[in-house]
Amino acid sequence: MISAQTWRHFWGRLRAVPLHAYPRVLRQRLRQLQWRWSATETPSRITDTDLAQVFGVAHVNELAAHFEQRGVRFFFDRPAAVRAGVLVEACSGARERLLVRGGELLAHRIDVLGSGPVQCGAQLPWRRDIKSGHEWPCVHFTRLKIVDAQAGFDIKVPWELSRFHHAVTLGQCYALSGAEHFAHEFVQQLRDWWADNPPEFGPNWANAMEVSIRAANLIWAFELVRDSAAADSVFVVDFLRSMVEHGRYIYAHLEAGWPGSNHYLADLCGLIWLGIYCAPRAGEEVRWLPLALQLMERELPLQVYPDGASYEASTAYHLLVTEMLLHTAAFMRLNTVPAGPQLTHLLPLMADAVAGLVRPDGELPLFGDCDSGRWLALESDTPALRTGQDARGVLALAAALFSQSGWLHVGEGPARLETAIWVHGSDIVKISAVSPDSAAANTERLRALPDAGWYVLRAGGQYLAINASGNGAQGWGFHAHNDALSFELCAGLRSFLVDPGSFVYTGNFAARNEFRATGMHNTVCISGREINRVPAADLFRMENDTTLVVQELLAEGETRVFQAARISRVGARVVGLHTRRSEWLPEFSGWWIADEWSGGAGNDAANGEVFFHFASLPVIVDGGVARTVCESGQNLALIPCNIINVQPVATLEMGSTGFRYGSLLAAPVVRYAVTGQAFSVVACVYNEFQDYELLCKNVAAHTWSTVSRPLTSNSSV
Repeated sequence: MISAQTWRHFWGRLRAVPLHAYPRVLRQRLRQLQWRWSATETPSRITDTDLAQVFGVAHVNELAAHFEQRGVRFFFDRPAAVRAGVLVEACSGARERLLVRGGELLAHRIDVLGSGPVQCGAQLPWRRDIKSGHEWPCVHFTRLKIVDAQAGFDIKVPWELSRFHHAVTLGQCYALSGAEHFAHEFVQQLRDWWADNPPEFGPNWANAMEVSIRAANLIWAFELVRDSAAADSVFVVDFLRSMVEHGRYIYAHLEAGWPGSNHYLADLCGLIWLGIYCAPRAGEEVRWLPLALQLMERELPLQVYPDGASYEASTAYHLLVTEMLLHTAAFMRLNTVPAGPQLTHLLPLMADAVAGLVRPDGELPLFGDCDSGRWLALESDTPALRTGQDARGVLALAAALFSQSGWLHVGEGPARLETAIWVHGSDIVKISAVSPDSAAANTERLRALPDAGWYVLRAGGQYLAINASGNGAQGWGFHAHNDALSFELCAGLRSFLVDPGSFVYTGNFAARNEFRATGMHNTVCISGREINRVPAADLFRMENDTTLVVQELLAEGETRVFQAARISRVGARVVGLHTRRSEWLPEFSGWWIADEWSGGAGNDAANGEVFFHFASLPVIVDGGVARTVCESGQNLALIPCNIINVQPVATLEMGSTGFRYGSLLAAPVVRYAVTGQAFSVVACVYNEFQDYELLCKNVAAHTWSTVSRPLTSNSSV
């Protein structure tokens, strides 16, 4: 008996798919059914005879020698210690940080996605969620229940461990120190993984993206330890066998459904990597590279807007896609594989979009989801990064690939060169010595990504990032949040108002939906209604209820103005109208944030709640004013403006941020409950030498207007 909830879930998805997408949806569904029908009861490995044929050798015993001479180039000449020496010379402290992490890995103390350091014992828990204790059985992936709303386990935990990012760290430690135990540990872990995760069996074969990311990381780790005694000819043969198995899986299980996602692009990147690296001579394997290049050219213009932003309504996923494409393009160039016109045109735009979004502290504003996902994490200080992602490291990769030194100088502080050194060597050190041009992204008054709906205004040493995006992914909302017209505000290196992030996905359905909700963002909630309806059991879809339009955008001289409006409908019925104006006021060293709203036809007198999520700073509410009380440096005050017929009530609550997947940090939230249809504050940044009381008096004495050109219930956006 199918439950009512299951029917609602099925019907909601069915009606959300546009007619033009049904052929792609049906093709993928048929592929999935074929995977299930063809599933075997016992796993099988590639035989020696089959493996020899793939590489065009007479016998598998010739394979190790053939592999040495196949003519494929990697990013550094052997031994890897030479490249490690460039890193040590250019990046102070990197060697020590990596060796400390390597020591933890040798002891099997693992910190995966917010788990904290866990002593995992002699055998790593490849199929277990080390947070909940749940372990998936070693059966064909089509017979596994990957997600369970009631059980509270999280598939991303074993997936992350089996991506083998940590194996690259072991390889880096071997290259830095020459200590054989790091290489031996990698070999032993990989043999253990092979025994525990035969091809297509267990949760770590559940989708091609995981297989692709794992393959890229294993290739890097293998190349870093190739000169070790642990990487003998027997291991080389077994490693190549595994890489062919990875490639065959990706080739047969492409995630090509509608709408396309970062998963599909990752699949294609993995197939490109394996097609180049293995350089197969026979069988389906010779199709990996040309097919992936062809599909990449077809998919990129669907998933990347003309302004260079990913269409998934997530800055973090834009960064992930940019990172994996940059690594892939660099590997292609190294091996003289020509990039197609779409990749050639769009990839520099994607990197430039990252540069335009970077905050002064080097992080990205968090619009939409963030799961801390990486293609490769080659930097030594990954654990110290706010989200685990490295925007400025990605820009260094792009700077080396496209000879754009300006990308190295976004944000404050020295360029982040570690990843680019491992990939490009001393070339990036030379590029970093070039003075930035005057158009560097961190000096721009305005960066507009209109297709994505992302805007950054800079004035008076302050950074304001505004989200005016829709659901993304052609309205499906894979990684969108209810963050329409939300914003982040920083002054120098201090972040004041932030997006709380995502925290978790399938491991906690309630928390997943809470972090997607309107009230978890710096925007307005009208009459308690979500900006877009959130299906309770559909964690990677939102109803496409809302449309946004930019009404005014100006950045000239000292003037900075951004005004946009959103209208939410359920069917033909308008259920929410909201206009927000953000304007720089140099006399107050702050921003006027002004809102007007209504609940649509028949509910124009709807009350509102205006939310302000602070970073983890001390905050107090003083009357109606909310302000930080940091002992040193700058502070922020939210000073409500005098507006007729508005009665705001300010409350200070303790909320949470989940910037890094699986980790929570307490942070204050200020909520203004407003009886009326308008509210505005001046977000003033001030220091210890300024008179806070006088600042409040000046704001109170100022004549404030309402937002120009507000929406009405008859508006057509």
